[in-house]
Amino acid sequence: MRHLLALPFACIMLTACAAPPGPSARAFTLAPGGSVQAAPGVTLRFEEVEDSRCPPGMRCVWAGKLSCRFSLAPAQAKTGAASESFTLSPGDPGHASRLLGGARIELDEASLPAPAAPDALANHRVTVKVLP
Repeated sequence: MRHLLALPFACIMLTACAAPPGPSARAFTLAPGGSVQAAPGVTLRFEEVEDSRCPPGMRCVWAGKLSCRFSLAPAQAKTGAASESFTLSPGDPGHASRLLGGARIELDEASLPAPAAPDALANHRVTVKVLP
């Protein structure tokens, strides 16, 4: 019986010795043309969205694709660091950024618009996650 009481205590002690949790993911919601400071000295900009998906109620030969183009730019003080441009689409594994120390940027697919008329996307906001 005494051994059964020692087991939960041992589990708690092992958990306490585990490595501390790393930095958590950050999320940013942007409209096309919007920007945010993704990390100190690095700006993330949502350049544009392209949607060639088949609109609701239509029959299309090709399903189409939704893609969002972003850029990362270092602050003026960071000399020698070049900007990064990248495109994210649903199902992509994300973009590993050297400007963010290898952090990965992913689309939050729940924030993506349903297929619609192209002009409906002009101000649609999407959310990206920056994962350490």
